[in-house]
Amino acid sequence: MSGEIRFTIRFRYCKEHGSFDESLVSLVNRICPAGRNFDSKVMVAIGILRWFFDYQREEIRTFLLSKGIHISTGEISNLSEEFLLRFYALHKRQVPQMKALFEKRGGVRLHLDGTGEAGNEIVFMAKEGETGITMDAQIIPTENKKYVKAFLQALNSLYGTPIVVVRDMSKQIREAVAEIFPEAPQQICHYHFVNNQGKLIFKEKYAAFRKSIVEMRILSQLKKMKEQICAKVCLASENVLVVAERKWIALAIEHLLIIRERSSNYPFVLPYLEIMNRIIEIKNLNKRILEWNSSHNLNICELTEFSKKLDALTSNTIVNTQYTNLKKIWGWFEKVRTTLKVGRHLSQNGSETAPTKAQKMKKEMETILTEIDKEGEASGGELIHAARQITKNCRNHANELFVEVKDNSGNVVEIMRDNNIEERSHRWSRMHIRRRTGRTRTTNEMAQYGALTAIFSNFENETYVNEILSDVRDFIRELRDITPEELHSSRELIRPYVRKELIRSDTKRTNLLKEFINLLEDGCSVESWLTKLNFSNPIMTP
Repeated sequence: MSGEIRFTIRFRYCKEHGSFDESLVSLVNRICPAGRNFDSKVMVAIGILRWFFDYQREEIRTFLLSKGIHISTGEISNLSEEFLLRFYALHKRQVPQMKALFEKRGGVRLHLDGTGEAGNEIVFMAKEGETGITMDAQIIPTENKKYVKAFLQALNSLYGTPIVVVRDMSKQIREAVAEIFPEAPQQICHYHFVNNQGKLIFKEKYAAFRKSIVEMRILSQLKKMKEQICAKVCLASENVLVVAERKWIALAIEHLLIIRERSSNYPFVLPYLEIMNRIIEIKNLNKRILEWNSSHNLNICELTEFSKKLDALTSNTIVNTQYTNLKKIWGWFEKVRTTLKVGRHLSQNGSETAPTKAQKMKKEMETILTEIDKEGEASGGELIHAARQITKNCRNHANELFVEVKDNSGNVVEIMRDNNIEERSHRWSRMHIRRRTGRTRTTNEMAQYGALTAIFSNFENETYVNEILSDVRDFIRELRDITPEELHSSRELIRPYVRKELIRSDTKRTNLLKEFINLLEDGCSVESWLTKLNFSNPIMTP
Protein backbone atom coordinates (compact mmCIF):
# COMPACT_ATOMS: atom_id res chain seq x y z
CA MET A 1 0.00 0.00 0.00
CA SER A 2 1.50 3.34 -1.02
CA GLY A 3 1.46 6.52 0.98
CA GLU A 4 -1.04 8.05 -1.43
CA ILE A 5 -3.57 5.27 -0.77
CA ARG A 6 -3.29 5.62 2.96
CA PHE A 7 -3.64 9.40 2.79
CA THR A 8 -6.74 9.15 0.56
CA ILE A 9 -8.52 6.81 2.99
CA ARG A 10 -7.95 9.11 5.92
CA PHE A 11 -8.76 12.30 4.07
CA ARG A 12 -12.06 11.12 2.59
CA TYR A 13 -13.23 9.54 5.81
CA CYS A 14 -12.45 12.65 7.85
CA LYS A 15 -14.14 14.91 5.30
CA GLU A 16 -17.38 12.94 5.13
CA HIS A 17 -17.77 11.89 8.77
CA GLY A 18 -15.68 14.26 10.79
CA SER A 19 -14.05 11.51 12.82
CA PHE A 20 -12.07 8.31 12.37
CA ASP A 21 -13.55 4.86 12.46
CA GLU A 22 -11.38 3.07 15.05
CA SER A 23 -11.46 -0.22 13.12
CA LEU A 24 -10.23 1.51 9.95
CA VAL A 25 -7.42 3.31 11.77
CA SER A 26 -6.42 0.06 13.45
CA LEU A 27 -6.34 -1.73 10.10
CA VAL A 28 -4.15 0.91 8.45
CA ASN A 29 -1.79 1.07 11.42
CA ARG A 30 -1.37 -2.70 11.35
CA ILE A 31 -0.37 -2.51 7.69
CA CYS A 32 1.99 0.48 8.04
CA PRO A 33 4.59 0.97 10.78
CA ALA A 34 3.76 3.73 13.23
CA GLY A 35 4.58 7.17 11.86
CA ARG A 36 5.14 5.85 8.33
CA ASN A 37 3.12 6.24 5.16
CA PHE A 38 4.19 3.01 3.50
CA ASP A 39 3.37 -0.65 3.77
CA SER A 40 5.91 -2.67 5.76
CA LYS A 41 6.67 -4.63 2.59
CA VAL A 42 7.95 -1.42 1.00
CA MET A 43 10.22 -0.83 3.98
CA VAL A 44 11.56 -4.39 3.81
CA ALA A 45 12.08 -4.15 0.04
CA ILE A 46 14.00 -0.89 0.48
CA GLY A 47 16.05 -2.36 3.33
CA ILE A 48 17.05 -5.44 1.34
CA LEU A 49 17.87 -3.41 -1.76
CA ARG A 50 19.87 -0.87 0.25
CA TRP A 51 21.80 -3.02 2.71
CA PHE A 52 22.06 -6.38 0.95
CA PHE A 53 22.15 -5.55 -2.76
CA ASP A 54 23.86 -2.16 -2.25
CA TYR A 55 21.44 -0.10 -4.32
CA GLN A 56 21.87 3.66 -4.10
CA ARG A 57 18.87 5.76 -3.14
CA GLU A 58 18.19 7.01 -6.67
CA GLU A 59 18.34 3.45 -7.97
CA ILE A 60 15.79 2.34 -5.38
CA ARG A 61 13.57 5.30 -6.19
CA THR A 62 13.66 4.44 -9.90
CA PHE A 63 12.96 0.78 -9.20
CA LEU A 64 9.95 1.55 -6.98
CA LEU A 65 8.68 4.10 -9.49
CA SER A 66 8.55 1.32 -12.08
CA LYS A 67 6.22 -0.52 -9.66
CA GLY A 68 3.95 2.50 -9.30
CA ILE A 69 5.28 3.54 -5.89
CA HIS A 70 6.25 7.23 -5.68
CA ILE A 71 8.74 7.84 -2.89
CA SER A 72 11.44 10.47 -2.25
CA THR A 73 15.10 9.70 -1.65
CA GLY A 74 14.76 11.23 1.81
CA GLU A 75 12.00 8.79 2.70
CA ILE A 76 14.10 5.96 1.28
CA SER A 77 16.89 6.94 3.70
CA ASN A 78 14.42 6.95 6.59
CA LEU A 79 12.89 3.60 5.69
CA SER A 80 16.22 1.91 5.06
CA GLU A 81 17.46 3.06 8.46
CA GLU A 82 14.24 1.92 10.09
CA PHE A 83 14.63 -1.49 8.47
CA LEU A 84 18.04 -1.90 10.11
CA LEU A 85 16.64 -0.81 13.48
CA ARG A 86 13.74 -3.23 13.26
CA PHE A 87 16.01 -6.06 12.12
CA TYR A 88 18.22 -5.50 15.14
CA ALA A 89 15.18 -5.51 17.43
CA LEU A 90 13.99 -8.73 15.79
CA HIS A 91 17.47 -10.18 16.33
CA LYS A 92 17.31 -9.33 20.03
CA ARG A 93 13.94 -11.11 20.24
CA GLN A 94 15.68 -14.26 19.05
CA VAL A 95 18.20 -14.32 21.93
CA PRO A 96 16.50 -17.31 23.64
CA GLN A 97 16.70 -19.33 20.41
CA MET A 98 20.35 -18.37 19.87
CA LYS A 99 21.23 -19.18 23.45
CA ALA A 100 19.56 -22.60 23.11
CA LEU A 101 21.47 -23.23 19.87
CA PHE A 102 24.81 -22.34 21.48
CA GLU A 103 24.04 -24.51 24.52
CA LYS A 104 23.16 -27.43 22.26
CA ARG A 105 26.61 -27.10 20.70
CA GLY A 106 28.41 -27.10 24.04
CA GLY A 107 28.44 -23.41 24.95
CA VAL A 108 29.45 -20.03 23.54
CA ARG A 109 32.86 -19.67 21.89
CA LEU A 110 33.00 -15.90 22.24
CA HIS A 111 35.15 -13.97 19.75
CA LEU A 112 35.68 -10.27 20.51
CA ASP A 113 37.20 -7.72 18.17
CA GLY A 114 36.91 -4.08 17.23
CA THR A 115 37.78 -2.18 14.09
CA GLY A 116 37.87 1.46 13.09
CA GLU A 117 39.93 4.10 11.34
CA ALA A 118 42.44 6.05 13.43
CA GLY A 119 40.67 8.82 15.32
CA ASN A 120 37.19 7.40 14.67
CA GLU A 121 34.78 5.32 16.70
CA ILE A 122 35.23 1.55 16.84
CA VAL A 123 32.70 -1.06 15.79
CA PHE A 124 33.09 -3.60 18.57
CA MET A 125 31.63 -7.00 17.84
CA ALA A 126 30.86 -10.28 19.58
CA LYS A 127 30.65 -13.43 17.46
CA GLU A 128 30.01 -17.05 18.34
CA GLY A 129 32.89 -19.08 16.91
CA GLU A 130 31.14 -22.39 16.28
CA THR A 131 28.22 -20.94 14.30
CA GLY A 132 29.72 -17.67 13.06
CA ILE A 133 26.65 -15.80 14.30
CA THR A 134 27.14 -12.15 15.27
CA MET A 135 25.63 -12.03 18.74
CA ASP A 136 25.82 -8.27 19.27
CA ALA A 137 27.73 -5.18 18.20
CA GLN A 138 28.24 -1.67 19.50
CA ILE A 139 29.96 1.53 18.45
CA ILE A 140 32.36 2.75 21.13
CA PRO A 141 34.86 5.63 21.19
CA THR A 142 37.85 3.41 22.05
CA GLU A 143 38.59 -0.08 23.36
CA ASN A 144 38.87 1.45 26.80
CA LYS A 145 38.05 -0.98 29.59
CA LYS A 146 34.91 0.88 30.72
CA TYR A 147 33.28 0.71 27.28
CA VAL A 148 34.23 -2.94 26.68
CA LYS A 149 33.08 -3.83 30.18
CA ALA A 150 29.65 -2.25 29.63
CA PHE A 151 29.29 -4.18 26.37
CA LEU A 152 30.28 -7.47 28.03
CA GLN A 153 27.92 -6.92 30.97
CA ALA A 154 24.98 -6.67 28.57
CA LEU A 155 26.21 -9.75 26.74
CA ASN A 156 26.58 -11.68 30.00
CA SER A 157 23.01 -10.90 31.06
CA LEU A 158 21.73 -12.41 27.79
CA TYR A 159 23.98 -15.40 27.17
CA GLY A 160 25.81 -16.13 30.41
CA THR A 161 29.45 -17.17 30.71
CA PRO A 162 31.18 -18.40 27.51
CA ILE A 163 33.38 -21.50 27.51
CA VAL A 164 36.23 -19.41 26.03
CA VAL A 165 36.92 -15.83 24.95
CA VAL A 166 39.10 -15.25 21.87
CA ARG A 167 40.53 -11.72 21.83
CA ASP A 168 43.44 -9.64 20.58
CA MET A 169 46.46 -8.47 22.62
CA SER A 170 44.63 -5.50 24.19
CA LYS A 171 45.25 -5.21 27.92
CA GLN A 172 41.98 -3.28 28.29
CA ILE A 173 39.93 -6.09 26.73
CA ARG A 174 41.78 -8.72 28.77
CA GLU A 175 40.98 -6.95 32.04
CA ALA A 176 37.35 -6.31 31.08
CA VAL A 177 36.86 -9.99 30.20
CA ALA A 178 38.54 -11.07 33.46
CA GLU A 179 36.10 -8.95 35.48
CA ILE A 180 32.90 -9.92 33.67
CA PHE A 181 33.77 -13.55 32.88
CA PRO A 182 36.28 -14.51 35.60
CA GLU A 183 35.78 -18.24 34.98
CA ALA A 184 36.19 -18.12 31.21
CA PRO A 185 39.64 -18.98 29.76
CA GLN A 186 41.07 -16.33 27.45
CA GLN A 187 42.62 -17.31 24.13
CA ILE A 188 44.83 -14.82 22.27
CA CYS A 189 43.97 -14.53 18.60
CA HIS A 190 46.90 -16.14 16.78
CA TYR A 191 46.85 -13.57 14.00
CA HIS A 192 47.04 -10.65 16.40
CA PHE A 193 49.83 -12.35 18.36
CA VAL A 194 51.96 -12.93 15.25
CA ASN A 195 51.22 -9.42 14.01
CA ASN A 196 52.28 -7.96 17.37
CA GLN A 197 55.44 -10.08 17.47
CA GLY A 198 56.44 -9.03 13.97
CA LYS A 199 56.16 -5.36 14.85
CA LEU A 200 58.18 -6.00 18.00
CA ILE A 201 61.14 -7.76 16.35
CA PHE A 202 61.27 -5.82 13.07
CA LYS A 203 60.60 -2.29 14.34
CA GLU A 204 64.21 -1.09 14.63
CA LYS A 205 66.02 -3.55 12.36
CA TYR A 206 63.74 -3.14 9.36
CA ALA A 207 63.62 0.65 9.71
CA ALA A 208 67.43 0.80 9.69
CA PHE A 209 67.66 -1.53 6.68
CA ARG A 210 65.10 0.49 4.74
CA LYS A 211 66.90 3.73 5.58
CA SER A 212 70.25 2.34 4.35
CA ILE A 213 68.76 1.38 0.97
CA VAL A 214 66.84 4.63 0.50
CA GLU A 215 69.89 6.77 1.33
CA MET A 216 71.87 5.13 -1.49
CA ARG A 217 69.25 6.53 -3.93
CA ILE A 218 69.81 3.56 -6.26
CA LEU A 219 66.11 2.68 -6.41
CA SER A 220 65.14 6.22 -7.44
CA GLN A 221 67.84 6.10 -10.14
CA LEU A 222 66.45 2.79 -11.39
CA LYS A 223 62.97 4.27 -11.56
CA LYS A 224 64.25 7.17 -13.66
CA MET A 225 66.17 4.73 -15.85
CA LYS A 226 63.00 2.77 -16.59
CA GLU A 227 61.15 5.97 -17.53
CA GLN A 228 63.93 6.92 -19.94
CA ILE A 229 63.94 3.50 -21.58
CA CYS A 230 60.16 3.47 -21.97
CA ALA A 231 60.20 6.99 -23.40
CA LYS A 232 62.92 6.17 -25.96
CA VAL A 233 61.56 5.88 -29.47
CA CYS A 234 62.43 2.60 -31.22
CA LEU A 235 63.96 3.38 -34.62
CA ALA A 236 63.24 1.06 -37.53
CA SER A 237 66.99 0.75 -38.15
CA GLU A 238 67.73 -0.52 -34.62
CA ASN A 239 68.57 -4.13 -33.97
CA VAL A 240 65.57 -6.01 -32.62
CA LEU A 241 67.75 -7.73 -30.00
CA VAL A 242 68.99 -4.37 -28.70
CA VAL A 243 65.42 -3.10 -28.36
CA ALA A 244 64.36 -6.32 -26.63
CA GLU A 245 67.19 -6.15 -24.08
CA ARG A 246 66.32 -2.56 -23.22
CA LYS A 247 62.71 -3.61 -22.69
CA TRP A 248 63.95 -6.47 -20.52
CA ILE A 249 65.77 -3.95 -18.30
CA ALA A 250 62.58 -1.87 -17.96
CA LEU A 251 60.60 -4.98 -17.05
CA ALA A 252 63.27 -6.05 -14.54
CA ILE A 253 63.20 -2.62 -12.85
CA GLU A 254 59.42 -2.81 -12.67
CA HIS A 255 59.73 -6.23 -11.01
CA LEU A 256 62.08 -4.72 -8.40
CA LEU A 257 60.08 -1.63 -7.59
CA ILE A 258 56.47 -2.74 -7.88
CA ILE A 259 56.52 -4.17 -4.37
CA ARG A 260 56.79 -0.61 -3.01
CA GLU A 261 53.58 0.39 -4.75
CA ARG A 262 51.49 -2.37 -3.20
CA SER A 263 50.00 -2.47 0.27
CA SER A 264 52.79 -3.97 2.36
CA ASN A 265 50.63 -5.44 5.14
CA TYR A 266 53.58 -4.92 7.48
CA PRO A 267 54.95 -6.94 9.25
CA PHE A 268 53.69 -9.91 7.21
CA VAL A 269 55.39 -8.41 4.17
CA LEU A 270 58.66 -6.42 4.37
CA PRO A 271 58.84 -4.59 1.03
CA TYR A 272 62.55 -3.66 1.11
CA LEU A 273 63.54 -7.17 2.15
CA GLU A 274 61.58 -8.50 -0.82
CA ILE A 275 63.21 -5.89 -3.08
CA MET A 276 66.63 -7.09 -1.99
CA ASN A 277 65.63 -10.70 -2.66
CA ARG A 278 64.53 -9.69 -6.15
CA ILE A 279 67.70 -7.67 -6.76
CA ILE A 280 69.81 -10.79 -6.13
CA GLU A 281 67.57 -12.81 -8.45
CA ILE A 282 67.65 -10.16 -11.23
CA LYS A 283 71.41 -9.65 -10.81
CA ASN A 284 72.05 -13.30 -11.64
CA LEU A 285 69.78 -13.14 -14.69
CA ASN A 286 71.43 -9.90 -15.81
CA LYS A 287 74.86 -11.52 -15.49
CA ARG A 288 73.83 -14.28 -17.88
CA ILE A 289 72.73 -11.71 -20.48
CA LEU A 290 76.04 -9.86 -20.12
CA GLU A 291 77.96 -13.11 -20.66
CA TRP A 292 75.90 -13.93 -23.74
CA ASN A 293 76.39 -10.43 -25.14
CA SER A 294 80.14 -10.65 -24.55
CA SER A 295 80.37 -13.95 -26.41
CA HIS A 296 78.49 -12.39 -29.34
CA ASN A 297 80.37 -9.07 -29.39
CA LEU A 298 77.27 -7.14 -28.35
CA ASN A 299 77.58 -4.18 -25.99
CA ILE A 300 74.51 -2.37 -24.67
CA CYS A 301 75.31 0.57 -22.41
CA GLU A 302 71.99 0.44 -20.52
CA LEU A 303 72.66 -3.16 -19.52
CA THR A 304 76.10 -2.26 -18.20
CA GLU A 305 74.70 0.72 -16.29
CA PHE A 306 71.92 -1.46 -14.83
CA SER A 307 74.52 -4.03 -13.72
CA LYS A 308 76.60 -1.36 -11.94
CA LYS A 309 73.61 -0.09 -9.98
CA LEU A 310 72.71 -3.60 -8.82
CA ASP A 311 76.34 -4.24 -7.84
CA ALA A 312 76.40 -1.02 -5.82
CA LEU A 313 73.51 -2.24 -3.68
CA THR A 314 74.66 -5.82 -3.21
CA SER A 315 78.29 -4.90 -2.45
CA ASN A 316 77.49 -2.32 0.22
CA THR A 317 78.83 -3.76 3.50
CA ILE A 318 76.21 -2.17 5.77
CA VAL A 319 73.29 -3.15 3.55
CA ASN A 320 74.67 -6.68 3.15
CA THR A 321 75.04 -7.21 6.89
CA GLN A 322 71.58 -5.83 7.62
CA TYR A 323 70.07 -7.94 4.85
CA THR A 324 71.70 -11.16 6.04
CA ASN A 325 70.53 -10.66 9.63
CA LEU A 326 67.05 -9.53 8.64
CA LYS A 327 66.58 -12.49 6.32
CA LYS A 328 67.52 -14.89 9.12
CA ILE A 329 65.10 -13.26 11.57
CA TRP A 330 62.42 -13.27 8.88
CA GLY A 331 62.90 -17.03 8.53
CA TRP A 332 62.30 -17.50 12.27
CA PHE A 333 59.24 -15.25 12.14
CA GLU A 334 57.83 -17.31 9.26
CA LYS A 335 58.32 -20.54 11.20
CA VAL A 336 56.28 -19.17 14.10
CA ARG A 337 53.62 -17.85 11.73
CA THR A 338 53.18 -21.12 9.85
CA THR A 339 53.23 -23.19 13.06
CA LEU A 340 50.35 -21.10 14.40
CA LYS A 341 48.64 -21.49 10.98
CA VAL A 342 48.34 -17.75 10.49
CA GLY A 343 47.93 -16.29 7.00
CA ARG A 344 49.38 -12.95 5.99
CA HIS A 345 45.88 -11.49 5.76
CA LEU A 346 43.44 -12.23 8.58
CA SER A 347 40.40 -11.89 6.35
CA GLN A 348 41.76 -14.02 3.51
CA ASN A 349 42.32 -17.69 2.90
CA GLY A 350 45.84 -17.93 4.30
CA SER A 351 44.58 -18.39 7.83
CA GLU A 352 43.51 -21.76 9.19
CA THR A 353 39.76 -22.19 8.60
CA ALA A 354 39.21 -25.21 10.85
CA PRO A 355 39.47 -25.59 14.64
CA THR A 356 43.06 -26.24 15.70
CA LYS A 357 44.39 -28.96 18.00
CA ALA A 358 45.97 -26.93 20.77
CA GLN A 359 48.21 -29.51 22.42
CA LYS A 360 49.62 -30.79 19.13
CA MET A 361 50.32 -27.23 18.01
CA LYS A 362 51.93 -26.44 21.38
CA LYS A 363 54.40 -29.32 20.98
CA GLU A 364 55.23 -28.26 17.43
CA MET A 365 55.79 -24.69 18.60
CA GLU A 366 58.21 -25.78 21.36
CA THR A 367 60.21 -27.77 18.79
CA ILE A 368 60.45 -24.68 16.57
CA LEU A 369 61.45 -22.44 19.50
CA THR A 370 64.20 -24.86 20.51
CA GLU A 371 65.57 -24.73 16.94
CA ILE A 372 65.49 -20.92 16.97
CA ASP A 373 67.34 -20.87 20.31
CA LYS A 374 70.10 -23.09 18.91
CA GLU A 375 70.43 -21.10 15.68
CA GLY A 376 70.56 -17.84 17.62
CA GLU A 377 73.30 -19.15 19.91
CA ALA A 378 75.31 -20.36 16.93
CA SER A 379 74.94 -17.05 15.05
CA GLY A 380 75.80 -14.75 17.96
CA GLY A 381 75.76 -10.95 17.69
CA GLU A 382 72.40 -9.24 17.34
CA LEU A 383 70.86 -12.47 16.03
CA ILE A 384 71.07 -14.11 19.44
CA HIS A 385 69.13 -11.16 20.90
CA ALA A 386 66.44 -11.45 18.19
CA ALA A 387 66.16 -15.22 18.70
CA ARG A 388 65.70 -14.80 22.43
CA GLN A 389 63.16 -12.05 21.86
CA ILE A 390 61.05 -14.36 19.68
CA THR A 391 61.25 -17.44 21.88
CA LYS A 392 60.70 -15.57 25.13
CA ASN A 393 57.62 -13.81 23.77
CA CYS A 394 56.12 -17.08 22.53
CA ARG A 395 56.77 -18.94 25.77
CA ASN A 396 55.46 -16.09 27.92
CA HIS A 397 52.11 -16.26 26.10
CA ALA A 398 51.94 -20.05 25.71
CA ASN A 399 49.10 -20.38 28.24
CA GLU A 400 47.01 -17.92 26.23
CA LEU A 401 47.99 -19.26 22.81
CA PHE A 402 47.13 -22.91 23.45
CA VAL A 403 44.17 -22.81 25.82
CA GLU A 404 42.47 -26.12 26.56
CA VAL A 405 38.74 -25.50 26.11
CA LYS A 406 36.02 -27.66 27.64
CA ASP A 407 32.36 -27.48 26.71
CA ASN A 408 29.50 -27.32 29.21
CA SER A 409 29.63 -31.10 29.57
CA GLY A 410 33.32 -31.09 30.44
CA ASN A 411 34.51 -32.46 27.11
CA VAL A 412 37.64 -30.98 25.51
CA VAL A 413 36.74 -29.18 22.26
CA GLU A 414 38.89 -27.56 19.61
CA ILE A 415 38.16 -23.99 18.56
CA MET A 416 39.10 -21.38 16.00
CA ARG A 417 42.09 -19.62 17.54
CA ASP A 418 41.97 -16.42 15.52
CA ASN A 419 39.41 -13.70 14.86
CA ASN A 420 39.14 -14.49 11.17
CA ILE A 421 35.34 -14.65 11.38
CA GLU A 422 35.27 -11.21 13.03
CA GLU A 423 37.48 -9.66 10.38
CA ARG A 424 35.41 -11.13 7.57
CA SER A 425 32.29 -9.61 9.09
CA HIS A 426 33.95 -6.19 9.38
CA ARG A 427 35.06 -6.44 5.77
CA TRP A 428 31.54 -7.51 4.76
CA SER A 429 30.12 -4.31 6.24
CA ARG A 430 32.82 -2.09 4.73
CA MET A 431 32.51 -3.75 1.31
CA HIS A 432 28.75 -3.23 1.17
CA ILE A 433 29.01 0.37 2.38
CA ARG A 434 31.68 1.17 -0.20
CA ARG A 435 29.53 -0.25 -3.00
CA ARG A 436 26.64 1.96 -1.92
CA THR A 437 28.46 5.18 -1.12
CA GLY A 438 31.95 5.09 -2.62
CA ARG A 439 35.31 5.26 -0.87
CA THR A 440 34.99 8.75 0.63
CA ARG A 441 31.93 8.02 2.79
CA THR A 442 32.82 4.51 3.94
CA THR A 443 34.40 5.58 7.24
CA ASN A 444 31.52 7.91 8.15
CA GLU A 445 28.82 5.35 7.39
CA MET A 446 30.71 2.61 9.24
CA ALA A 447 30.77 4.87 12.27
CA GLN A 448 27.06 5.54 11.90
CA TYR A 449 25.66 2.14 10.91
CA GLY A 450 28.54 -0.31 11.46
CA ALA A 451 26.99 -1.99 14.50
CA LEU A 452 23.61 -2.42 12.82
CA THR A 453 25.09 -3.77 9.58
CA ALA A 454 27.21 -6.18 11.63
CA ILE A 455 23.99 -7.73 12.94
CA PHE A 456 22.40 -7.63 9.49
CA SER A 457 25.39 -9.58 8.13
CA ASN A 458 23.81 -12.60 9.84
CA PHE A 459 21.42 -12.55 6.89
CA GLU A 460 24.19 -14.30 4.94
CA ASN A 461 24.90 -16.85 7.68
CA GLU A 462 23.35 -20.20 6.72
CA THR A 463 23.13 -21.41 10.34
CA TYR A 464 21.44 -18.18 11.42
CA VAL A 465 18.90 -18.34 8.61
CA ASN A 466 18.11 -22.05 9.08
CA GLU A 467 18.22 -22.24 12.87
CA ILE A 468 17.13 -18.78 14.02
CA LEU A 469 15.16 -16.96 11.34
CA SER A 470 13.28 -20.16 10.50
CA ASP A 471 11.46 -19.71 13.83
CA VAL A 472 10.08 -16.38 12.60
CA ARG A 473 6.77 -17.36 11.04
CA ASP A 474 6.05 -14.05 9.33
CA PHE A 475 9.18 -11.96 8.79
CA ILE A 476 7.39 -8.82 7.60
CA ARG A 477 4.77 -8.96 10.33
CA GLU A 478 7.42 -9.46 13.01
CA LEU A 479 9.31 -6.41 11.76
CA ARG A 480 6.13 -4.40 11.63
CA ASP A 481 5.17 -5.31 15.20
CA ILE A 482 8.42 -4.05 16.76
CA THR A 483 7.45 -1.74 19.61
CA PRO A 484 8.51 1.92 19.96
CA GLU A 485 10.53 0.94 23.02
CA GLU A 486 12.44 -1.67 21.00
CA LEU A 487 13.07 0.87 18.25
CA HIS A 488 14.38 3.39 20.75
CA SER A 489 16.75 0.79 22.17
CA SER A 490 17.94 -0.15 18.67
CA ARG A 491 18.56 3.49 17.79
CA GLU A 492 21.25 3.67 20.47
CA LEU A 493 23.48 1.66 18.13
CA ILE A 494 23.71 4.62 15.75
CA ARG A 495 26.77 6.54 16.98
CA PRO A 496 25.68 6.08 20.61
CA TYR A 497 28.64 7.84 22.22
CA VAL A 498 28.93 10.79 19.86
CA ARG A 499 27.24 14.18 19.89
CA LYS A 500 26.68 15.84 16.52
CA GLU A 501 27.68 19.44 16.00
CA LEU A 502 25.47 21.98 17.72
CA ILE A 503 25.87 24.28 14.72
CA ARG A 504 27.45 23.07 11.47
CA SER A 505 28.08 26.44 9.83
CA ASP A 506 31.29 28.20 10.90
CA THR A 507 29.72 31.58 10.18
CA LYS A 508 26.56 30.90 12.23
CA ARG A 509 28.63 29.45 15.06
CA THR A 510 30.87 32.55 15.18
CA ASN A 511 27.86 34.87 15.15
CA LEU A 512 26.20 32.93 17.97
CA LEU A 513 29.34 33.07 20.09
CA LYS A 514 29.48 36.85 19.67
CA GLU A 515 25.72 37.22 20.16
CA PHE A 516 25.88 35.51 23.56
CA ILE A 517 28.55 37.96 24.77
CA ASN A 518 26.48 40.92 23.55
CA LEU A 519 23.40 39.64 25.38
CA LEU A 520 25.39 39.24 28.59
CA GLU A 521 26.90 42.71 28.38
CA ASP A 522 23.53 44.31 27.52
CA GLY A 523 21.82 42.55 30.43
CA CYS A 524 19.36 40.76 28.13
CA SER A 525 17.80 37.31 28.53
CA VAL A 526 19.68 34.42 26.93
CA GLU A 527 16.60 32.18 26.52
CA SER A 528 16.10 33.09 22.86
CA TRP A 529 19.79 32.39 22.27
CA LEU A 530 19.44 28.89 23.73
CA THR A 531 16.60 28.02 21.36
CA LYS A 532 18.96 28.51 18.41
CA LEU A 533 21.16 25.62 19.54
CA ASN A 534 20.57 21.97 18.75
CA PHE A 535 20.47 19.80 21.86
CA SER A 536 18.59 16.97 20.18
CA ASN A 537 21.50 14.54 20.23
CA PRO A 538 23.01 14.45 23.74
CA ILE A 539 26.02 12.38 24.64
CA MET A 540 25.01 8.81 25.46
CA THR A 541 26.67 7.06 28.34
CA PRO A 542 27.23 3.33 28.62
